Amino acid sequence: MIVNAREVALAPLQAEGAVEQIVRRLGEAIGAGVLAPGERLPSEVELAAQLGVAPMTLRQALQILREAGFVETRRGRNGGSFVREDPPGALVAGGELPTRAELRELTDWRRAVSGEAAALAAERAQAEERDAIAAAAAAVELAVGRFAAFRLADARFHIAIAEAARSRRLVAAETQIQVETAEMLRFVPGPRLARAVSQAGHDPIVSAVLAGDAAAAHAAMTRHVEGTYDWIVGLRLGLRP
Repeated sequence: MIVNAREVALAPLQAEGAVEQIVRRLGEAIGAGVLAPGERLPSEVELAAQLGVAPMTLRQALQILREAGFVETRRGRNGGSFVREDPPGALVAGGELPTRAELRELTDWRRAVSGEAAALAAERAQAEERDAIAAAAAAVELAVGRFAAFRLADARFHIAIAEAARSRRLVAAETQIQVETAEMLRFVPGPRLARAVSQAGHDPIVSAVLAGDAAAAHAAMTRHVEGTYDWIVGLRLGLRP
């Protein structure tokens, strides 16, 4: 079964706490690049139907996202709700510097989710999905200018791996991981180094997945994830214990 991150982000929600769930689901999708800057969202009627919520519930969630700067509404014939071209990073309570323990916990979660996703992608990816992974890796290399553009491309690469694993739960987990990773990275200097580290770590992952070598893909992803941990700790010496 083909799994698409955008479809996962817009899948029906549980009824309880629907407004909050919509804000989180769409906010994470925007933060991870699943919903791209400038992208037009489905109409309110269509989006409410996709999410399985009442139009009023959707409008309340979109209002929150507008006020937070994630989406904007344009009037007129070609109007609608659009992802802002410069959406903010994910919101963090207090905006405090993360601790080393918090980073270690996130890294362990990445190892479990991203590592297994890479292994399953190597086993399950079809030609179309392999092409998507290769294209996503190339997009990271082409991302120039603002660090935000690189981060979106980098997140999209990892989500493409999860999509190729053909597991909706892995796609949802990887999307959330990418949002939290972006939060950690925003406290760290050296965006150019970030690009070099990520691109070097992507190459063996892509090679292993395209070769169908699950063990190598898992190992390559684990090295990449641990490398990100080491890089953040090394450059952000002020991380709290």
